[in-house]
Amino acid sequence: MKNFKWIHNLKVAFLNLEIKHKLLLSFFVMPIFLIISVGFISYLSSTRALWRQNNDIIYQYQQSRIAEMTRNKNRYELIASTITGNTTIQELISPTILSTVHEFDMVRTVLNPTLHSFLDASEAGMNIQLIRYNDMNSEIIFTNFEDLLNHRSWSGQDIAAGRRSYQLVNFSRIRDFDWVEDVMLEFVHGSGGVWRQVGYDRQYGNISYLHEIKDMSTLRNEAVGFLRITVTLEMIESEMVENGDGILNLVFDNQNQLLSTEQYKVEFYEENQDIIHTIAKNDGSIIEHTNHSLTLLKSDPFGDSWYMISVFSTDVIAENLYLIRTITLLSILCAGLLLLLMVLKLSSSFSNRITMIATKLHHFSSGEPNVKITGLGQDEIGFLSNAFNNMSEQITTLIYDNYVSDIEKKDALLKALQAQINPHILYNSLSSIGRLAEIGETEEIINMVQALVSFYRLTLNRGQELLPIRDELYHLKAYLEIFRIRKGEMFEITFDIDRDILEYQTIKVILQPFVENIFEHAVKPDYSIINISIKLKNQNDDILFIIKDDGIGMAKEKLEQIFCEKTPLGYGIVNVNKRIKLQYGEKYGVNITSEPWCGTIVKILIPKIKV
Repeated sequence: MKNFKWIHNLKVAFLNLEIKHKLLLSFFVMPIFLIISVGFISYLSSTRALWRQNNDIIYQYQQSRIAEMTRNKNRYELIASTITGNTTIQELISPTILSTVHEFDMVRTVLNPTLHSFLDASEAGMNIQLIRYNDMNSEIIFTNFEDLLNHRSWSGQDIAAGRRSYQLVNFSRIRDFDWVEDVMLEFVHGSGGVWRQVGYDRQYGNISYLHEIKDMSTLRNEAVGFLRITVTLEMIESEMVENGDGILNLVFDNQNQLLSTEQYKVEFYEENQDIIHTIAKNDGSIIEHTNHSLTLLKSDPFGDSWYMISVFSTDVIAENLYLIRTITLLSILCAGLLLLLMVLKLSSSFSNRITMIATKLHHFSSGEPNVKITGLGQDEIGFLSNAFNNMSEQITTLIYDNYVSDIEKKDALLKALQAQINPHILYNSLSSIGRLAEIGETEEIINMVQALVSFYRLTLNRGQELLPIRDELYHLKAYLEIFRIRKGEMFEITFDIDRDILEYQTIKVILQPFVENIFEHAVKPDYSIINISIKLKNQNDDILFIIKDDGIGMAKEKLEQIFCEKTPLGYGIVNVNKRIKLQYGEKYGVNITSEPWCGTIVKILIPKIKV
C-alpha cells in the first residue's frame, strides 16, 4: 500500500488547491499536453517526409545518371559490335595467311574507312585496337602500343587531349601483360565484351571495352582476336555536372575499385573509405548517414556489375528541419500562451463567482441576516446563487419566527423560574420575622432583615442572570443565616473551594435550592444535626459544584420522580436544572445520587467562563 501512498497524497493536495488552481490544472495541463503531442507528431511526420523526399530525389537523380551512363556504354558497345561483326575485318583478323596485296587492299578499302568513320564521329579522344591471334600478317602501329619499345609517340594521355587513333597488332605483343589473362578468362566464360581499366587506363583516367572477335565465315565460329576501345571515363559518365545539384556520384567496378581519377572524388573516397566499404558490402540499396551531415545511397548493380554510390549533403535538410522545428515550437508556444490566457480568464471567472458565493456563505454563517448574491449570470453558478438567496430568505424568516420566538420563550421561562423561587423564600422569612417580633428578639430580627436584604440584592442582581461565583457563595451564606435564625443550630456546614474559580461566572441561585431541599426533606426523625459539605472544584474547562449531606437520603423511585416535569417533587431542583441547560446547553446540568439513610450527593456542572 505504501507504493500507492503518493497517489493518495497527490489526490489530497489536489483537493486542497483553490478552485482557480484546480480549473487551471484541469483546463490547461491536458490541452497543452495534447498540443505538444500533436506538435511533436507533426514535426516527426514532416521530418520523415522531408527525408523521404530527399531520398527520392537522390534515387531519381542516381537512376537518371545510371541511365545516361548505360546509354554511353551502349554506344561504344554498338561500335564494337559493328566492327567485330564486319566480315571483312573478321577475314583480316583471321589466322588465314593473306597476300600482301590482298591485305593492303582490305585495309585500304574496309578497315581504314570503317575505323575512321567511328573515330571521326567521336567528339572526344578514342583509341581502337584490333588484336589478332594470327602473328603472321602485317601490323598497323601508327603509335606505340602500351609504351612499345619505350618509344612513346602516343600514350593514354592523348585520349584525354582529344586524340583519336587506331592500331592493328598481333597478340604476341600483349601476351605477357598482366591484364590479358583475366580478360581471356572472361571470354572463355562466355562474356562477349567487358569493360575494364587495363594497362595504363587507371593512371590516365581511361577505361576500355574489350570484345572478342570470332570468324563467322566458318562453322566453328572460332575466336580470332579481340577488340579494345579506350575512351575517357568522362565520356562514360557523360561529364556529369555535380556542383549545381549538390550530389556527388562515385562509380565502382565489380572489384569495388573507384572508376575515377578526379581529385575531389578521390579525396572524398579516401576520407570516407570505412562507410563506403560498409555500404558496398550490402546487397540492394541502403541509406547511411556520415557524421549526421551526409546521406549516401547505393544503387543496384548495372552493366558488368558496376554500382554507384550517390552522396548528398544534409546541410540543406538541416536548414529545413531547423525551420520546421522553429515553426513547430513557435506554434506550440503561441497556442500555449493563447490557451493559458483563455484558461486564466475562464478560471478567474469561475473562481471569482464561487469565491463570492463562499464569502456570502461565510457572512451568513457568521450571523449576518438577509445575505444576497447578485450579478452571477444565468448559468449553473447563477442558479446556485439564486438558490442561496432563496435559502437565505427562508432561513432568515425561520430565525425570526422560531429562533427569536424560542429566545423569548426561554427568557419568559427564566423569569418564571425565578418568580417561583422568590415568593417562597420571602414568605418563610417574613413569617419568621413575625414570630421573632412576638418574642422580642430585636437583634435577631435585625440580622435576619440584613441577611434577607443581602439575599434579595444578590437574587435580583440588577436584572442580570449571571454573576460571579463569589457572589453566589455570598447569596448561599445569606440564606444559611436566614435559616439559622429561623430553625436554630440544626446543621453544620463546611466549604472546600478552589480560590481560582471565584471570579468565573455562574447563573444566579443554583446552590440555595439544594441546601433548602436538605432542610425540607433530609432531616432525620431525631432531629439530629445534619452535616453539609459544599465543594467548588476546577475541572479543566468546567466547574463542578458538589453538595453533600448525611441526611435520610432517597429511594431510587423518588429520585427518578424529582426530574419528571409532569409530577415534580421539588420545583427548585427542576428549575435549577432547566436554567443551567437553557443557559449553557444539554451537556451541563444537575446530577443527584442518593441512598436511603446514607445521604445525598448533588453535582452541578457548568462551563468555565470568565466574568
